[in-house]
Amino acid sequence: MGTKLYSNANGAIDYSTGQYRLEIQMDGNLVLSAFRFADRGYRNSITEGKQNVSLIFNQSTALMYIVDDTGIISSMTKEVPTPIEDYYHRATITDRGNLQQWVYNKRGGNQWTLVWRYIEEPCTVNTICGVFGFCSSPDNKEVNCKCLPGYSPLDPNNPSRGCYPNVTVDFCDANSTASDFAIEVIDNADFLSNGFADMSHFRTTDVNECEKAVMDDCLCAAGVWYGSLCTKKRLPLLNARSSNPSTNNMVAFIKVPKRGGIQEQHKKDSPSRSCVELHRVTEELHQVDEGTQVEDMILVDWVLCCVKAGNLRSIVSHDLEVLGDFKRFETMTMIGLWCICSNPTLRPSMKKVIQMLEGTVEVGVPPEVDAPIS
Repeated sequence: MGTKLYSNANGAIDYSTGQYRLEIQMDGNLVLSAFRFADRGYRNSITEGKQNVSLIFNQSTALMYIVDDTGIISSMTKEVPTPIEDYYHRATITDRGNLQQWVYNKRGGNQWTLVWRYIEEPCTVNTICGVFGFCSSPDNKEVNCKCLPGYSPLDPNNPSRGCYPNVTVDFCDANSTASDFAIEVIDNADFLSNGFADMSHFRTTDVNECEKAVMDDCLCAAGVWYGSLCTKKRLPLLNARSSNPSTNNMVAFIKVPKRGGIQEQHKKDSPSRSCVELHRVTEELHQVDEGTQVEDMILVDWVLCCVKAGNLRSIVSHDLEVLGDFKRFETMTMIGLWCICSNPTLRPSMKKVIQMLEGTVEVGVPPEVDAPIS
């Protein structure tokens, strides 16, 4: 147990470590996760508590099994072509986060053929289209990534890298009104539930009541109505998807800022545009100590985007205690961003950190977390 297998970054183009991981955890669970996003996992073998769990390939049957000390727990692969000895077999985690088994005919074969996949609905893979991205797959084979309404792609050539907001706005600002935004409705769609994303939920059989709740709550960025449950979501928005049948009959809502009343915030060289460069950090590993790689935290990107856009206050607009001492919060945030810069030459010394905390040295706006090493 403790064994890990990683996906590659981009198909046959980039074989560096990608964002997905298959791990046999110490608790006995076999878990697929988007590990760079501190993801707990989107597929779980439910084998917690088992001893010496392993994933094996049986050469006699050409099937993959999850086993423990007592024998076979479950069969992963269900069927493969025969005779078995006529085929080569391989298993991989794709750059789309799916564990798959492939075969290649030794006698006249000209390509690898897929015979099994762990995930049947590709859009149920977490963060498959990045932050503020939207995943759809009508045939549950090919994945289509695009941006949510009000967002633009970080990399037009690679839509799966996610998106950034066209404008940055604080809906809780004293001058903000309902006319500053519109509610976009997306049928048969969902923002996957998780502990951080979900603000609150309540029971209602009226979809319009759910839409109004999203509109009236300045802290709420989106919402989902399904059956008789309305769930309100906060930023950043992850795992937006339309997946058959998982999201059938769901209705998603998202707040989209209007250009009119906040046009002055959307200049061509607006600081929020720096998100295009800043978000590269979610695709790479931060170097916190020289030679040591740690997993990405998407919240770092979000905070840094807000700092660059002069909109840090929006992160804590719901916390009156922090707002009461916002200057101190701002200073601590700036110092923290300086300290995690991947370029060691830009990180402040401990002496300088103390001087920043004491206020004898100006903190200044931190550089991109993944600033290049010159």
